[in-house]
Amino acid sequence: MIRALLLIACILGLVSLQWKREKVVMDLKVQNYDPELILSADSWLYKGKPFTGYRVESDRNGKILYQLPIIKGKAEGEAQGWFDTGEKMMLRHFKNGKQEGNFIQWWPNGNMRYCFHYKEGLLNGQQIVNFPDGHHKQESNYLYGNEDGIQRVWNEAGILLSNYTIKNHKIYGIVQVKVCMPIDH
Repeated sequence: MIRALLLIACILGLVSLQWKREKVVMDLKVQNYDPELILSADSWLYKGKPFTGYRVESDRNGKILYQLPIIKGKAEGEAQGWFDTGEKMMLRHFKNGKQEGNFIQWWPNGNMRYCFHYKEGLLNGQQIVNFPDGHHKQESNYLYGNEDGIQRVWNEAGILLSNYTIKNHKIYGIVQVKVCMPIDH
């Protein structure tokens, strides 16, 4: 029993040390324009080796406006972006180099600009795009990278311009509404 507990404690200690080692290395921040940071076919390399750290974009004063976490060459975790005023501009998640979960971007006024949902790097689920005032501009649905389900588009006045459904790659409904009569001003 004591041996088993000691073995478990040693394993947990080693895992903890490995995590701390990665955490320390994650303090490395490399600018997106650094010629030593290269995206190969499916992996980020820095000085020819798989990169662990943050790929960052900064303003002229060195303030970070975007950071992408990368572990062993793959985007991993929560990428964030900020407006130059400091407010959050975007938030997206990665798992093993692919987008996973919500990708949200905000307008400078704080309203949500869009929210896309990803599964294994593909659009999957409801996708929403809004006007700066927060009203919907577009709602679309995807199933593993393909449009599937209700698709809608509105103009800034809130008038529905397009309303259709896609099932089995076939379109049903009104894809686009156009004014067919001239408008007098």
